[in-house]
Amino acid sequence: MSLTTTLPARWYTDPGVFERERGPIFGSSWIHVAYEFQLRNPGDYVTENLAGWPIFIRRGDDGQLRGFYNLCPHRAGPIVWEGSGCRPNMVCRYHGWAFNTDGTLRNARDFGCPAPDNMDLTPIQVGSFRGMVFACLSPSTAPLHDWLGGFPAEIEQYPIESYTFHSKSVRNVACNWKTYGDNFLEGYHLPTVHPAMSRDADALHYEVVFKGDDRWNIHVMPPRDDSTFGVFGYFWPTYAFDIFPGGFAVERWLPRGHSHTELIFEYFFADDAVNVEETVKFSEEVADEDARVCEHVQRNLDAGSYDTGVLSPKWEHGLEVFHRLVRDAVGELD
Repeated sequence: MSLTTTLPARWYTDPGVFERERGPIFGSSWIHVAYEFQLRNPGDYVTENLAGWPIFIRRGDDGQLRGFYNLCPHRAGPIVWEGSGCRPNMVCRYHGWAFNTDGTLRNARDFGCPAPDNMDLTPIQVGSFRGMVFACLSPSTAPLHDWLGGFPAEIEQYPIESYTFHSKSVRNVACNWKTYGDNFLEGYHLPTVHPAMSRDADALHYEVVFKGDDRWNIHVMPPRDDSTFGVFGYFWPTYAFDIFPGGFAVERWLPRGHSHTELIFEYFFADDAVNVEETVKFSEEVADEDARVCEHVQRNLDAGSYDTGVLSPKWEHGLEVFHRLVRDAVGELD
């Protein structure tokens, strides 16, 4: 049998590879960045960093969500500070240039002469899906609901809009974003890395199911009695969700350069959900285990004594697909 090899180690360690990835992957895909509940009122905003590009999403006075690069065309000052908040007006925090809700320049404060043309904020695409807000930097990428394809129908059975936000955790993981993506896309490691999770459900029958679109898949793990976990979903490049009794978690990993990844978990529960704190604690323990093993893998990739490995035809087909998507987006390296 001819086995499929992994991406070479260079794809996980070379900052030049990450620069090649930024545009065709993170600049052209829809990336989950916020939630509708964070943007209820006019002026509410949320910032994010998409593979190095600073952006913000804001609710306008007309109720519409709009997104822009978080930089003033004058001298690259920020329009809003990092994080989230409410700003009734869009005014650069550096020199006070003011912009209309659609991003057009309203006033170049005390500039000394009329401002040049084309000094508006640069817009980005914004879309909302079941209370989750996504952003896309490329104007040529299809609108969100078209881009998602058949994925919405696959998860429509889960009443996620009825759940209430509970908590959020953030980890700065010392690994390339693909190292964590590889880890998420296979259940082969569950018995050895997640022994408690393997006792909670039937990890030996973990399955990653593709349904005609290589960008997304559904993970199924047969539950045992009172199982905490059961169904996971993934969408290219860095979005996932976990379904558990009475709630769900969004899991997303965003690159912070080529060598670090911000791993974000956000938990939502039904009002009558039971064992909420135990569920979150269990999930966080699993996340700690994943972060630990991914950092070890990354250190080994960085060491220079490993180049390529081989993929299990039984367990790691998801990685084969993922690696193909990366190669298709970036092209072959010199």
